[in-house]
Amino acid sequence: MKTFGAAFCLLIFFCFSYAVTQKPQTRALLGVALGKEVSDWLNEVENKLGEGVFAEFAELDPEDAGGDYTLGVSYITNKGVAVLRVDESFRESEKQTEAVIAHELLHLRLRARGYPLFLFSPTVKTKRGPAEDVEQSNVNDLVSMIEHKIFAGEMRRSGFDNLIDLTNGLEAARRMGSSEDGQAEMLNYARAALEWNSPKSLDELTKIHHANGWKRSLDGGRKIAGIIRASNINAPNDVAPVFLRCMFVLYGGNFRVEPDGRFALAKVYPQMIIYVKSPRRRSR
Repeated sequence: MKTFGAAFCLLIFFCFSYAVTQKPQTRALLGVALGKEVSDWLNEVENKLGEGVFAEFAELDPEDAGGDYTLGVSYITNKGVAVLRVDESFRESEKQTEAVIAHELLHLRLRARGYPLFLFSPTVKTKRGPAEDVEQSNVNDLVSMIEHKIFAGEMRRSGFDNLIDLTNGLEAARRMGSSEDGQAEMLNYARAALEWNSPKSLDELTKIHHANGWKRSLDGGRKIAGIIRASNINAPNDVAPVFLRCMFVLYGGNFRVEPDGRFALAKVYPQMIIYVKSPRRRSR
């Protein structure tokens, strides 16, 4: 009887575990029924983090932005909870909302699979102040573009890339005038070259760069796009070499990265700290 009792308890345990972890084939988020593939991405993120994804509609651009440029954002809190926000402008379109959800879930899936993020060290200074204060947004945009390359095939296969117009940066470029020619413009051009599905719009953006005298950002944007397009990233450790090559073009300097051993989410994914690479001393 003891043997039967132990086996029966074990059977109950396995059935209970299965009932807790088993999820429906298709899921819903923000009131939108997700397809099976997107539901699988959601399940993977939640299973690896051990927490449900928190999702909401939100106004993601400031009032003076002049339009909706941020389509969605996602991140993992220090408590290990994945947060996904979709811009309010998509609330009335289920198909577009699902496309943005899918895109952000693919970013979160990379985090859950151990793909790194990058943060400037406090020791890196610029003329405008600490790099972690004034340049971190450019690093975030660069990492985002590299990640888009990693999961571009899934976005294309699912058809989600055709549901969202990514050329909204064109209007912003028209309004900026000829005073800017910095890292943000370089990244904007690289993003357009990599992700816009409209050669006509890219040609117009190129003409704007020429007209405004943005030669540095035009040349650099093309180089960064070429580096990312030619990259072959199959594992988390493949990201840093591509990132550092792009950083050399973006800032014209050499950098190195090291894991942040004090990072709260290090067990989920690494945060890499960016340092200026010191030149080697010549041997006498």
